[in-house]
Amino acid sequence: MDYQGPSFKRATLLVADIDRSLAIYRDILGFQGGEVNNSLPTSYSYEVFNLDPKATLRTSMLSAGPNQVRTLALFEIKGQPITTPQSPRPVAMVINAVNLPAVMEKIKAKGLTTIAPRPLKTPEGRTGTETAFIDPDGHLVVLYELTGP
Repeated sequence: MDYQGPSFKRATLLVADIDRSLAIYRDILGFQGGEVNNSLPTSYSYEVFNLDPKATLRTSMLSAGPNQVRTLALFEIKGQPITTPQSPRPVAMVINAVNLPAVMEKIKAKGLTTIAPRPLKTPEGRTGTETAFIDPDGHLVVLYELTGP
């Protein structure tokens, strides 16, 4: 029987500079896509995200391979400050990184806040490493890489 439950479509991040965010999510983490589009002033996003109608909105949809199309959206807001609570951090994205040590070196080179890595053991018994960083807009990103059976 086919799964009849909910399906996760995407996470959307409000960002102050879409090019800066693409340099992380596309160029370092490896998400695909990144075409930037202007949103219409009638976009439902204004209501959903409680945006000032005078703010401008540009968007970019990123995919995590051919089976996870448009799973991450970046929405650049100009004309309204973006605030992200930092303590406690209310939301985290968890991403399986490819070549985690190299990814983290690039993240550190950007001067971003990082959280020390630690060993990871999944409920299934797989092992690896997990670590995290805070992107320029204050979003928590947890990265992991499984290396053991």
